[in-house]
Amino acid sequence: MKFPARALNIDTPPSSAEDSRLRLAYLQAVVSSLPQGISVFDEHLQLRVWNRGFIELLDLPPPLVREGAHFSDIIRIPAQRGEYGPGDAEEHVKRITEQASQFSPHRFERTRPDGRTRLVDSEPLLINGKLAGFITTYTDITERKQAEEELRHQHALLETVVEAIPSAVTMFDKNLDLLLHNREFQRLLDLPDSLFAEPPVPIERIYRFNAERGEYGPGEPESIVRALMARARHPVPHHFERTRPNGRTIDVRGVPLADGSFVTIYSDVSERLASAEREKLAQVVFDHTPAGIAVTDEAHRLLSVNPAVSAMTGLAPAALLETSVFDLIHADDSWSREQLLASLGLHGAWRGEVAVRRGEQGSFPASLRINRVEENTGNLPCHYIWIFADITERKEAEARMRHIAQHDSLTGLPNRLALLMRLGQLLPEARRHGWKVGMMFIDLDRFKIINDTLGHQVGDEMLREVACRLSGVVRETDFVARLGGDEFVVILPGINSPADAALVASKIVNALAAPIEAEGHELHTSPSIGISLFPDDGPDGDAILKNADTAMYHAKSAGRNNYQFFAADMNQQATERLDIERKLRHAIGRNELALVYQPQFSASGQPTGVEALLRWHHPVDGLIAPDRFIPIAEETGMIVEIGDWVMLTACRDMKHWIDGGLAPLRVAVNVSARQLRRRDFCETVAGALAESGLPAELLELEITESSVMENPQEAIHILERLGRMGVSLAIDDFGTGYSSLAYLKLFPIDHLKIDRSFVRDIEHDLNDRAIAFGTIALAHSLGLNVIAEGVETEDQLELLRSNGCDEVQGYLFSKPLSSAAAFAFLHAKDRPA
Repeated sequence: MKFPARALNIDTPPSSAEDSRLRLAYLQAVVSSLPQGISVFDEHLQLRVWNRGFIELLDLPPPLVREGAHFSDIIRIPAQRGEYGPGDAEEHVKRITEQASQFSPHRFERTRPDGRTRLVDSEPLLINGKLAGFITTYTDITERKQAEEELRHQHALLETVVEAIPSAVTMFDKNLDLLLHNREFQRLLDLPDSLFAEPPVPIERIYRFNAERGEYGPGEPESIVRALMARARHPVPHHFERTRPNGRTIDVRGVPLADGSFVTIYSDVSERLASAEREKLAQVVFDHTPAGIAVTDEAHRLLSVNPAVSAMTGLAPAALLETSVFDLIHADDSWSREQLLASLGLHGAWRGEVAVRRGEQGSFPASLRINRVEENTGNLPCHYIWIFADITERKEAEARMRHIAQHDSLTGLPNRLALLMRLGQLLPEARRHGWKVGMMFIDLDRFKIINDTLGHQVGDEMLREVACRLSGVVRETDFVARLGGDEFVVILPGINSPADAALVASKIVNALAAPIEAEGHELHTSPSIGISLFPDDGPDGDAILKNADTAMYHAKSAGRNNYQFFAADMNQQATERLDIERKLRHAIGRNELALVYQPQFSASGQPTGVEALLRWHHPVDGLIAPDRFIPIAEETGMIVEIGDWVMLTACRDMKHWIDGGLAPLRVAVNVSARQLRRRDFCETVAGALAESGLPAELLELEITESSVMENPQEAIHILERLGRMGVSLAIDDFGTGYSSLAYLKLFPIDHLKIDRSFVRDIEHDLNDRAIAFGTIALAHSLGLNVIAEGVETEDQLELLRSNGCDEVQGYLFSKPLSSAAAFAFLHAKDRPA
């Protein structure tokens, strides 16, 4: 049998049985004197030697402990007491007995139910190399365990205390090795875990790591480390601040201990330094800010003021201190002392505008903000911060801005915003008292012509003079405003009847009848005035303003230079007009517009051209007559886009006909006054010709005499440019408007068109006949051809032909035809009979 290396081996010479008993008795005596409990079991697991400590420490019944007692009987007693844990006691006995029979050395600690801990140490017993059993010692280590636990507790407590310190802590022994440190040391100095992986950590390792990463500033790392180590070997108390490369400032305090070790505390003082800097900056701001800052106690007595408060009030700081802050400010309608204090009590803050006394010079407006500062404990107010800002300039600027926002910059009159604000104030009062209010909407006749012809500077001077004349004929209680352009509004509050408004309107007409001198020009204008009454013509400002505008359009339709009162049917007409305007804006995009062509013939009956006529087919309203939508297109400016479309479409159709085999004919297109006033009109014509490919000589532009007479000089320039392009020109509706023969002879035109109103009754009305024949003679004397439109009878044709009329068009020959029908009609006429 091979025994474990750890065994008690006794080598003795052979002896008699008596000697063995003597030795055993001697051994028993020695064992009995030992403080530990000792037992010796032989190779048969029978008890041979023991002492009192064995019985006491294992709390065994003395009668059971006898020589020859078997191991299993001994351990059954503690097993039955549950000292080996829960479970069947015999199973424990069996298990432990089998382990003992192995005679293997073992050592363990066991705490008995009484709370005391024993160290059990067992070794095989060999005599002369032969197994003789095993010897076990039982040592009570309860006090030692308690001392160790107390030591561990103290160590844990020390670690907890060190870790709880908000600063970083280190302790190096006399050999300059790190004894202890907390996690804050690594965090504060950004030291990696790898630096502490192999204890003990010498201070030199930390110094070198910091030096190599530039923690101590520029320099050769080894030289820096040598200098630091020389100082560390002779530690003395030290205290300094060091700013790390990351900008944080560390306060370092070191103290050597008596045993040669030393303790160092590292504290981050960055926030404290920043706070001190902020405090200094706050004092600078307090002393130099232009805003007045005052500190008061709970009774609102002044405790501290900055220089700005003294500058604002004109009072020295000494005169201000201990006085009430309410002595400096005036209460007004917007606030009272009681309201202010109530707000402070409820919210701890107040803000608003106040008037601050300025010595003997009255007061000035200031914005004021108050905040309550609480005590750190008790939540009791200790003082208040009052911040004053002089807003005199801001108030003046706001007043200027309000004036700018509510007044017309050209005339100085109130604008639309001011008008609406005035109506918002006036109408509720009028409703409450049952007053009538007159609303006059004024539009200047022919202003656009003057403005476009003579320039904006002349037009602006004219508007300023009109504003002065309007203001001069109304009462002080009346209100005159300019909405923009040449539109003015007059409000007449508290009138008794429509006659009062009519009287003022008559005065305005008379005031504007006198010529206006502007930039060396003598200008003439007249007003179209629409009048509505509140509450008769509307319940609110929007309604009476809209209805006055409607009445103004009626005044224009009635011949201008007059006034008209609003009537309900006008509103219906205006509504219809707006409906047409709205639908017309989408007509081109939705392909609702179309052209028809009425052929023109020579006196001998040969086709000479066609006139393009515009038609509008609305998907719901059906065919809308030109006399309903053309004037609206003129007024809104949509005629420009429509006219461009008409010109391009007519040129394309004629080119398409010619390409289809029709002999070249002239296509006539009507041009509005708005188109003619455009600076790029000639370029638009050239673009239509270029895009369609139609020769210029096949395009004729029909221009009304009234449109060219708006600005004759500019018209001559435009017509000459068109003539040089090769485009034919015709004066349409000749004799129906304002004509000037002096200018007529200067216009580079090719045709005159006799209006259908003169042709209609040429057979019966001698005056119409005289005008028609006179026009033919006048045109021929100027070298112009004449076209008569509206020819419907053979007698009309014969009269015109016999008096030399060059060309005719009308239902006698053909009604207006669609593009395809016109091509077929003209193509048939073009073929030889």
